[in-house]
Amino acid sequence: MDAQETGPQPDTEGASVTSHKTAGQLLINRLTLESIVESAMDAIITVDEDQKVVLFNRAAEQMFGCSTQKAIGQPLDRFVPARFRDAHRHHIHTFGQSGVTSRKMGRLGTVMGLRSNDEEFPVEAAISHIAVDGKKYYTVILRDITERIRAEESHRESQRQLTTLIGNLPGFVYRCRNDRGWIFEYISEGVSDLTGYTVEAYLVQRTASYGEHIHPGDQARLRHEVQAALEEHRPFELTYRILTKSGEVKWVWERGEGIYAQDGTLSYLEGFVTDVTERKRAEHLLRQSEERYRRLIAVSPYAILVNRGDRIIFANDQAIKLFGAVKAEEILEKSPMDLFHADDHDTVRERIHQLFEGTAQEPMLEEKIETLDGRAVDVEVSGARFVDEEGPAILIMLRDVSERKRLQEQLRRTERVAELGTLASGMAHEIGTPMNVILGRAEYLMDRVTEESIKRGLQTIITQVERITRVMNQLLSFARRKAPLRIPLDLRKVIEDGMEMFQERLARNQIRVEMEMADPCPMVLADVDQMSQVLINLIMNALHAMPEGGTLRVGLEADRPMVKLTVSDTGHGIPQEVIEKVFDPFFTTKEFGQGTGLGLTVVKGIIEEHQGSIVIESKEGNGTRFVVLLPMSQ
Repeated sequence: MDAQETGPQPDTEGASVTSHKTAGQLLINRLTLESIVESAMDAIITVDEDQKVVLFNRAAEQMFGCSTQKAIGQPLDRFVPARFRDAHRHHIHTFGQSGVTSRKMGRLGTVMGLRSNDEEFPVEAAISHIAVDGKKYYTVILRDITERIRAEESHRESQRQLTTLIGNLPGFVYRCRNDRGWIFEYISEGVSDLTGYTVEAYLVQRTASYGEHIHPGDQARLRHEVQAALEEHRPFELTYRILTKSGEVKWVWERGEGIYAQDGTLSYLEGFVTDVTERKRAEHLLRQSEERYRRLIAVSPYAILVNRGDRIIFANDQAIKLFGAVKAEEILEKSPMDLFHADDHDTVRERIHQLFEGTAQEPMLEEKIETLDGRAVDVEVSGARFVDEEGPAILIMLRDVSERKRLQEQLRRTERVAELGTLASGMAHEIGTPMNVILGRAEYLMDRVTEESIKRGLQTIITQVERITRVMNQLLSFARRKAPLRIPLDLRKVIEDGMEMFQERLARNQIRVEMEMADPCPMVLADVDQMSQVLINLIMNALHAMPEGGTLRVGLEADRPMVKLTVSDTGHGIPQEVIEKVFDPFFTTKEFGQGTGLGLTVVKGIIEEHQGSIVIESKEGNGTRFVVLLPMSQ
């Protein structure tokens, strides 16, 4: 018994220590596992054989909107849409019988979850099972893939839109190497419509090379421009010609850029090429049209202006000439009101408004413009509204009608003179004969009566009859003016003789005479009697203009191919509205009985019959100057 008692005893203390270590390790493992499960970003749910929830981590709470406390004991299909629940239970049961310990769910379609607010959402799921004490437990790991699916759908839609866009473009997109042939690595289907070569010919069969399809005349320029852009790491834009498979020449526009690796080396080129043949053709036709219009405008007899925004933005050569400018810039940016006479501003302003509004009725109007040097010129004006890429504008066409109006006025005066001539001839017969009888009787009685009162009456009759006779003689001279007998004539002699005739009267009226005659001065081809008549009439006008004295200036000089005669006074001058009428028959500003109004009409007629001209320069209060131009004698 003792021997047995003194034999080896069981080490219960060591076993206890080992047991404690094992329990501690198990606790650590359990706590670690719980920590992993709770901190996992994916939802982790464990169910028993009856598919009742026994574990529901924090991520599952957030995913399904349900607390662990409410989830524990609930059937798993509580978190599956109703229409999938039967299939879901069957799937888990079958999985438990398969002998496979884990697999991914959703191989036949997207797995759907159900939140506590009945919102369905897609999940990615993996399932595994273990047996503990003869019982099976299933663990499902779930990941909400709502955002991923949304991103994938967005990406697919973007790809679809891009594919549709590229497919509908009148050209193609590409990726190519930076080599001599611009070998494509990718190209869209549009290349076939543009070049006639298929995508397969470029990418698979390699029987087509885009570099060879570029027009030979553009290849060197193209390569230079692309390489320059690549060196500066900037995009390039090119317009060039290509030769299609059928031999047709097309114009294309290309935009591309280099794609670089992280180390800065060029990987390839990407870009877009589109057909611009029609645009280039339209541009060519537009240039031709513009050139035709430029030529038409250049040779147009009309002065042409373009007005936009109350500013002149274009003036052709005729307009430059009409307004007395040297270059277009002198007219451009001016307002139309700066170019038209002040008297016509209201009419012009209303006309422009009507043109812009489209209500203008009169196709042509007569206005006056004011040249840059202040001259008033009669013009015929028409306008039209047009619209271009910069907006509405007015095309203004002007034609100088000064000469036409001068000729019309000359015709009017000629017709009036002819009428007066007919009238004068009739008057000479109808009035002249009775006047001669009256004059003869008055002179007869004058010699026989002695009473002074009767003599004074008779003298009045004689004086007035003589006046009527002078008027009649002037009328006859005016109406029956003979053709000039033109001979080489020295106007200095005519002037000297004429001044001698007026010497006494000039002195009596306290009029000082200044003579400036070139010596020698070329002779003119003229009628001496008619030239004397011209000079006498001009001097008489000067005398009447200076009743209180003044200065009479007579000048003679060569103004090749003409000789210029000037007669000027320092008298009261002529108002502007009267100047236009001074050459009209019977127009006079003298008092009744002081003149017939035919003197200057006769002068103008004589000068014009000598192929010369006469103009009057006068300003009220500053005297008057007559300028006569006569052709030199050959």
